[in-house]
Amino acid sequence: MVTIKVFLDKRKIKKDNSYPICLRIYHNGASTTRSTKIDVLESQWDDNKKAVKKNHPTAPALNRLLTKQVADLQSTLLLADDKQVNEYLKPVKVKEKVIEHKKTVYEFTNELIEELRLDNKIGNAWVYESTINALRKFHPDDELYFEQIDFQFLDKYNKHLLRSGVKHNTAFFYVRTLRAFYNKAIKHKLVDRNLYPFHDITLKAERTKKRAIDRILISDIMQLDLPAQSSIWHVRNWFMLSFYLMGISFVDLALLKPDDIKNGRISYKRQKTGKLYDIQLVPQALAIIDLYKKQPYGFILPIVNRRTKNDEERLRLIKDRTRLANKYLKRMAEEIETDETITTYTSRHSWATICKKLGFSIEIIAECLGHEYGNKTTAVYLDSFDQDVIDNANAVVADSLDK
Repeated sequence: MVTIKVFLDKRKIKKDNSYPICLRIYHNGASTTRSTKIDVLESQWDDNKKAVKKNHPTAPALNRLLTKQVADLQSTLLLADDKQVNEYLKPVKVKEKVIEHKKTVYEFTNELIEELRLDNKIGNAWVYESTINALRKFHPDDELYFEQIDFQFLDKYNKHLLRSGVKHNTAFFYVRTLRAFYNKAIKHKLVDRNLYPFHDITLKAERTKKRAIDRILISDIMQLDLPAQSSIWHVRNWFMLSFYLMGISFVDLALLKPDDIKNGRISYKRQKTGKLYDIQLVPQALAIIDLYKKQPYGFILPIVNRRTKNDEERLRLIKDRTRLANKYLKRMAEEIETDETITTYTSRHSWATICKKLGFSIEIIAECLGHEYGNKTTAVYLDSFDQDVIDNANAVVADSLDK
């Protein structure tokens, strides 16, 4: 008969004065001890109940893990014959890995952020930072471990975000990014996979208000009588060039260089995805580019209008210029007397919407925007599109503004 007892092994004190919780296995007068890989202080152990006390910050999670380990071992040994049980009772010398310090959530994520900066993934680093800043407002204590993030924690955190005025989709974004942190922590062996708390959390973004405007409104923006070389005049040019380049993002637009233009085409790699784009320059785009020649800082447009020390400083400058552009686009919306919200994102969404209304298929639009569409069979079909199809779609959309 096999007997399993749970106990706090006070023979092995850790550097933080904690002791390991172990399992003692008895069979036919022989016994052996197995570690549960759980360490607690003596004051946090209830020897009568053989459980972690509530004064431990992650007591519920640790007790669930402990119960599972005992149950799994019982299940294995009860179904085993004497020979197999004796294998369990043989002392196995295992060199324990000494962990000097267990990383907190904040220590781990700060390391991730630094790695992103080293890899020059500045945008992703900012995303991680904003997520951690939001989490700190809910849990300012530095001593936050992944084991503490359970369903109750996540539920309270989500409610805290919404009650503090954070929009639903922003709250969704923060919790989703926290889930990404947890998944990375599992891979780094910082937390047991069995404690994963996101199975019971429903993550779903709300449908956002459409960002597209029709071609009539874009034509109205084109026809605004704006003072040449004024800030609003420049922003109108940038917005229209973004549209004529099939909705290129503002950051990619700002980083375009003269060398990116060859044989009437412009090639660039998208900052967000790393995808390479190759776009034929329609006459309307060339006319705008001709307005800007020999910019002092090596870019086609004067969005980056001063020297920057590094990529992060340059991206921060572009972020500030994006806010400035949105301010003037809002003013243009007032000038053309529309209630529609117009931002730097509008050019991309509007290009796609106009393209669809002109009769182009979703597959072609997806290819133009660099999106994957449908299943693998569809992807193979998309790969067969000739570049002329893409060029034609953009030319038709551009010419539609003049009709």
